[in-house]
Amino acid sequence: MGLGLLVASCTAIRPEHCPYTDWRATGELHASKGHKSRLPGLFETCMAIGVLPDGDAYVAGYQRGLLGFCTIENGWTWGEHRSVNPGICPPATSPGFDRAFGTRASLEQLAVEEALMESRRDELEEMIVSGEFSDETLLRELRNLRKDLDRLEVERLRTRNGFAHWLRHMGLEAPQDLYNY
Repeated sequence: MGLGLLVASCTAIRPEHCPYTDWRATGELHASKGHKSRLPGLFETCMAIGVLPDGDAYVAGYQRGLLGFCTIENGWTWGEHRSVNPGICPPATSPGFDRAFGTRASLEQLAVEEALMESRRDELEEMIVSGEFSDETLLRELRNLRKDLDRLEVERLRTRNGFAHWLRHMGLEAPQDLYNY
């Protein structure tokens, strides 16, 4: 059993591990890591050495892994560092995962845009203070940047408050870091 757990912890399987793999644990691991089912590749790899993977056990483990992966909390966490939703959640759980993922990804993108705009704003303000501009082009750009930053702030508040309201409606509390945006 120890070797089966070791093999299940790997995302890709090597042919020599096929005879010892815990197929249920492998399926559960793949789902819990946000991977689409890898059963076709497992069949290809293992059948090349004459080992038939236990597809039923893999699928059962994969379904169990989806239950742990496809949560609102996990959607929120995944949205922080990933720009692409894995799209593996079944219809019963995908609305929560997708909403949380989309909200977090949007807030992260808004934070990046804000940082870039603030950097340019600071640069323009420094140029204006030091007298390094020759016409009103920089002043217009600065005015437009400030308007864009205001619009971005409204979008952030709308996104954040909409998600918090949705969670409250579901009887859930918003993640604490929602208010860091």
